[in-house]
Amino acid sequence: MIELPGESHWVAVDGINTHYVEAGAGQPLLLIHGLGASVVTWRDNIGPLAESFRVIALDLPGHGDSDKPDIDYAAPTIVRLIARFVEAIGIEKTAIVGNSVGGALGLMVALAYPDLVSGLVLVGSAGLGKEISTYVKLASIPLLGRLLESPKFHGTKFMLHNVFHDPSLASPELIEELYRSRQMPGAKEAVVRVIHNVVNLRGVRDEYVRIDELKDLPMPTMIVWGAEDRIFPVSHAYRAADSSPQTVLKVFEECGHWPHMEKATAFNSAVTKFLSR
Repeated sequence: MIELPGESHWVAVDGINTHYVEAGAGQPLLLIHGLGASVVTWRDNIGPLAESFRVIALDLPGHGDSDKPDIDYAAPTIVRLIARFVEAIGIEKTAIVGNSVGGALGLMVALAYPDLVSGLVLVGSAGLGKEISTYVKLASIPLLGRLLESPKFHGTKFMLHNVFHDPSLASPELIEELYRSRQMPGAKEAVVRVIHNVVNLRGVRDEYVRIDELKDLPMPTMIVWGAEDRIFPVSHAYRAADSSPQTVLKVFEECGHWPHMEKATAFNSAVTKFLSR
């Protein structure tokens, strides 16, 4: 098991035992991972960011070491649970950094609860365009999705080789840790339900493309992307930045869907500088 900086805690949120890792002090900063992942994807960010912030890395319901309840996993349900989680741990206002589906959830939290969010960083985020990898579109077919989202070792390896531009970053330790949580009872069902709710064979469902609302956000917003992202194309980042001139854009070359891992040092520096303004 990969050791993370900080301490693990659990808190009940609407009856769901929710795991999170906390480190540092100061302005709260909530990290939200992507689909089928966990807090382990922030392993290279928690410590450096905790030098400037009170960092809280959340395992979403159905993921990591949080409970995997039999719920609908619809985006509004998870958005409400994130807001309740922040309330449950005694935070009045927090910055949010979200990757992939975690970015879309962070954006929806900021739109639904603007007084809760002090700043927003969207990292290879869902919700900024319809285009998505063919693999994820196929996984939106319920029966096929259950087969494609098998938590077997090769399925976890396939996921990691798609999120990294440099495949060597899919280390045995990372594969083993994600496999550990993805094989837990209820984990596969959670991922399949999220995909079915958000994606169809034409791509991301229209109701979850929120790019037009970026300009309405009252908090500072930054978009971070990998130029070689194979899940959501970098064109989403450029279109989003064009639609919202006050938004800061950072694109990392030779980088895939997880720039927070693939370009961790530069990512941590950029996020710290942006949220400390």
